[in-house]
Amino acid sequence: MAPSMFPQAKSAMGFPPIGVWSGLLLLLLLYGFCHAQDTKVVLMEVSGVIDLGLAPYTSRVIREAEQMEAAALILRINTPGGRVDAAMQMRDALLNTRLDTIAFIDKEAYSAGALIALASKQIYMTGGAVIGAATPVGQDGQKTSEKYVSAIRKLFRATAEQHGRPPEVAEAMVDEDVAIPGLIDKGKLLTLTTQEALQWKVADGRVDTLEALLEHLHLSPAQLIRLADDLVLGADDIAAVNI
Repeated sequence: MAPSMFPQAKSAMGFPPIGVWSGLLLLLLLYGFCHAQDTKVVLMEVSGVIDLGLAPYTSRVIREAEQMEAAALILRINTPGGRVDAAMQMRDALLNTRLDTIAFIDKEAYSAGALIALASKQIYMTGGAVIGAATPVGQDGQKTSEKYVSAIRKLFRATAEQHGRPPEVAEAMVDEDVAIPGLIDKGKLLTLTTQEALQWKVADGRVDTLEALLEHLHLSPAQLIRLADDLVLGADDIAAVNI
């Protein structure tokens, strides 16, 4: 008598065998891997003193990121500030792009750096970071005229309004005549710590590493692309106003 054979495993409910589930799981994993390879995130460094060379570089980075349909453009900022004209060009380029722009303040976004951060759709800061102190000064280091201060103050306000940030806080970074109860007295120029920026709705979150930022934004794993900076412009002979 031939030995009896057990039928292939199949539940009474009619579920597929384990091999089918394994195949589906493998397909999902492969899809996730391929999708991650297709997801591109462009990283731009904004470090050191901001000069005229950085403005056209920013426009090129944005243009190339748009062409490759990047999921996001991250600006890692650590700067004491720099030229107003360069920062204004960068600000306009950031406001005009359809990209998801994310400022990652890795310690300092003073002056021009603060304007660039405010022009980004999202702002994240590391622990111990700062943003603010943006009074415009001339080449002699002295504060510029009230007319110029007023113009930069409103530029900061308009930039903050564009992304739903408190405009008075942005103005107080530029003009010490702006007082905000519970935050800054008249006669003091505003600089925010990470905790204060979160409390006053200037920053969207705290992350301490680029990897943590990508995880938080659900952009990990992804291709992180750094575009080479091959633009060098000599502009030392041009009079500048700095913030």
